[in-house]
Amino acid sequence: MIYKAIGVMSGSSLDGLDLVYVHFHESAGKWSYEIVAGVCYEYPEEWVKKLKNAVNLSALEYQLLHSEYGHFLGRQINKFIESYELNHK
Repeated sequence: MIYKAIGVMSGSSLDGLDLVYVHFHESAGKWSYEIVAGVCYEYPEEWVKKLKNAVNLSALEYQLLHSEYGHFLGRQINKFIESYELNHK
């Protein structure tokens, strides 16, 4: 069986958003993987500032940032899918 996944990671250095498209293969209880595509999108300075300041936000402001960041991630993932033509892979 083949499982397809997009991984998303951002470290505390805030140097960028790492995305990877991977195929996981399972056969007779043994797993293997194949990295199909990967990229690191550098954060715009605006997002570096917002994320660094997140610890100073009120609960409401934090929830609003959380939502905004989710939309940002969605746009970056869509760009990744389109750039590497992953729609049908």
